[in-house]
Amino acid sequence: MKSVLQRAFTRDNIKHYSRNLLIDIIGSIFFGIGIYNFVSAANFAPGGVIGLSIILNHAADIPIGLGTFLINIPIIVIAHRMLGRRFLARTFMTVIVNTLIIDLVCPLLPVYTGERLLAAIFAGALVGVGLAIFYHNGSSSGGSDLIIMSIRRKKPHMSLGQLTLAIDGIIILLGGLAYGDIDAVLYGFTYSAIMTLVMDKLLYGFISGKIAIIITDPEHMAEMNKMIAIRLTRGATVLKAQGGYTADDKIVIFCACSRSQLPRLHSLVREVDSGVLVLVTSYDEAYGRGFLPIDSSR
Repeated sequence: MKSVLQRAFTRDNIKHYSRNLLIDIIGSIFFGIGIYNFVSAANFAPGGVIGLSIILNHAADIPIGLGTFLINIPIIVIAHRMLGRRFLARTFMTVIVNTLIIDLVCPLLPVYTGERLLAAIFAGALVGVGLAIFYHNGSSSGGSDLIIMSIRRKKPHMSLGQLTLAIDGIIILLGGLAYGDIDAVLYGFTYSAIMTLVMDKLLYGFISGKIAIIITDPEHMAEMNKMIAIRLTRGATVLKAQGGYTADDKIVIFCACSRSQLPRLHSLVREVDSGVLVLVTSYDEAYGRGFLPIDSSR
């Protein structure tokens, strides 16, 4: 028993737990202010478990944070097998911090009681920042997030924001029924749209980019690779190919670059081959040499 406690409370572990706690507090402050100080007085329900908690608060005066915590307990228990103990332990810690921030800290701050549209916009932005912080640190706010994470385990290419918006829609409609106000539904969807944009931008916007698929003749390969490496400072992967109609030998060059580098890449390859064919697609994340470290992927 003593050795277990010693391993649990090593200096590195304490540093790790403290870092996670600090990140949870920061994320929960954004999340809590958005929910308590903007949404709660605006008479509309956002999506997810937090939306159910606001509906319960409106109907039965149950504290928003406490309601969120109670709803999350059975969801975490059910999701245990699919998502694993470690992730759910992190999520449970985040849920506890979130509960305390919403019910104990946010009431100390002024509540916005002005224009409902502004409340929806600012709440969506704040909550989007909070959720991005949770996700980036390998945690979540629980509730519908756990359902979304389960879906992403099977379909990792799907956007977190788009999944969140789809699931939130059901809760937003229930909120409209609870408040008896069609405007509550519209403000709820406005909130979710802003939250989606902010969260996706923070999670993907700064690491996403473009993949250029360059099809050219073999004699241009060396010069194109040189220009991409020296003038664009990017790497490239070369494949040998053959034209389907002409049966001529071709070279296919794959080059991943940022959005801002793409126009420059177009210009460079046209300098070498005016008849070049360039196909462009997008990527959300890139890990490895020249991009994010492999161990930062989740």
